[in-house]
Amino acid sequence: MSAEKEIVNFWYNKKGLFTINNIKTSSNRDAGILALKFDNDRVNEVFHIEVSCSLTNNIAETTNLDKSIGKIVGEKFEDKAISEAISSHIRQFSIPKAKIKKIMVIGSVPKSRKSEIIRKFNEKEVEVIEFENILYDVLEQLDTQYYKNDIIRTLQLTKFLLLSEPSKMAKMLANDSFTSNSRKEFLSNILGNEDIIKEFRKTNVERLSAILKSSGLKAPELAEMLENNVLNKKTRKTFLNSMMEQEASRKVASKQKRVKKVNVSLGKFF
Repeated sequence: MSAEKEIVNFWYNKKGLFTINNIKTSSNRDAGILALKFDNDRVNEVFHIEVSCSLTNNIAETTNLDKSIGKIVGEKFEDKAISEAISSHIRQFSIPKAKIKKIMVIGSVPKSRKSEIIRKFNEKEVEVIEFENILYDVLEQLDTQYYKNDIIRTLQLTKFLLLSEPSKMAKMLANDSFTSNSRKEFLSNILGNEDIIKEFRKTNVERLSAILKSSGLKAPELAEMLENNVLNKKTRKTFLNSMMEQEASRKVASKQKRVKKVNVSLGKFF
C-alpha cells in the first residue's frame, strides 16, 4: 500500500475497526480499503474507503465541480468491477450493499472551495475525511513503543525526534514551503493557547520589544491596548510614574549635555 493508505488503515485499526486492504478487482485494479465495525460477533457497520491524497489536489481547479466529483464517485465506488470485489469480501457477513458507507479521504484542498467540495460529495452519499485530520490523530496518539510498520515507525521518529525540537520546528516554519498566511495562522493559533501565553512571562524585554516593533501597532493603538488589556487600577499608576521618571531622566540628561557643550573652552573650540 501507499504511505497514505497505510496511515488511513492504521487509523481505522486504532479506532477499533478490522480492515481488509489490498483488495483487487478481476482486472487487478485497486478497490480501496474495507473497514468492519464488530458488535460482539456481528458486523455492525461496513465502510468502503477510497484514498485520493496528493500534495497538489486538482479537484478544485475544475470549472465543473459537480461533473468532476461525479466522475470520481463513479470510478471509485460505482464501477462494476469494484462493486463486485467489495461484495465478494462482505458476502459472508450478509451486509446489504446499501448499508455500506462510502468514505473518501482527500488530501490538499483550497480553503476557498473546501466546503463546496465536501457538499458535492455528500450529495452523492459519500462522506469526506481530510487526510490532514487523520495524520494529526495518528501523530498525536503515537506512543514510544516500537512499530514494525515502516510508515508508522517513520511518523514516530518524526514526532519524538524532530517535532520535539523547538529550534527545528522554528526552522521548518521559516522554510519556503510555508506561505506567509500559513505562518500568520500558525502564530494566531499558538497565541490563542493560554499555556503559550503564560510562557511570555519568561520573555525578556528585548524580545518583547522586537515583537511589538514588528507588530506595526501605532502609538494610539498601543496606548489603547495597554489601557484596556494590560494595565489595571493597581498597575496603571505605577506605569505612569515610571513613564514620568523616564521622561524626567531624559530631560536631566539632555540638560547636562547642553551645559557641557556651553562650557567647552574657547581654545578647544578653535
